[in-house]
Amino acid sequence: MMYRLAPEGVFFSVQGEAHLRGFSMAFVRLAGCSVGCPGCDTDYSAHGAALSAQDIAARVSDVFPSNYRDRWVWVTGGEPYDRDLRPLITEFRRLGISIAVATSGKHRAIEAVDWLSVSYHGGYPLAQKYGHEIKLIDGLNGLDPWQFLDEYPDDQTDYWYRYVQPLTVDGAEDADSLKRCMRFVAEHPTWALSRQDHLTWGVP
Repeated sequence: MMYRLAPEGVFFSVQGEAHLRGFSMAFVRLAGCSVGCPGCDTDYSAHGAALSAQDIAARVSDVFPSNYRDRWVWVTGGEPYDRDLRPLITEFRRLGISIAVATSGKHRAIEAVDWLSVSYHGGYPLAQKYGHEIKLIDGLNGLDPWQFLDEYPDDQTDYWYRYVQPLTVDGAEDADSLKRCMRFVAEHPTWALSRQDHLTWGVP
């Protein structure tokens, strides 16, 4: 099976959001997304190479510094679960690389991974109602965290960690969105604040 990569392809960086914030890891950005957010910051009309699972896993292994033993890969997109991830996951497992997947929650995640991050974007039924973390981006596609909880109360979903994050507009955090997020976490103590710290750090 071949996987089409976004222009960024495979790279090494630091996770800037939610629970794994600050962890250095490899990233695989896949092209294509069935969600279609109007404000998406990725140009999916431009595609990188189409590679096999073996080729992608080899590239991921090569980007780690030689002294890294606890190796993680963060598979993102687009929407990774628009395609069958099983061959890719199998290759990462073979190389001893821990796997995190970022998904919109539009599709059910069947394959077992080490970290499942659900970032609900609004405008579709939430199919993936469990995972290691969920993240709501206030204002994305008109998403209202309070309305989300009306439709999906905490006791009807199963996530280890729950985050709300301010909307980013043209590379900058929206001040009004940050205020709403601060109010939301004050009102809902099972939720915490996430921010796009990698923008401040100047890393992809």
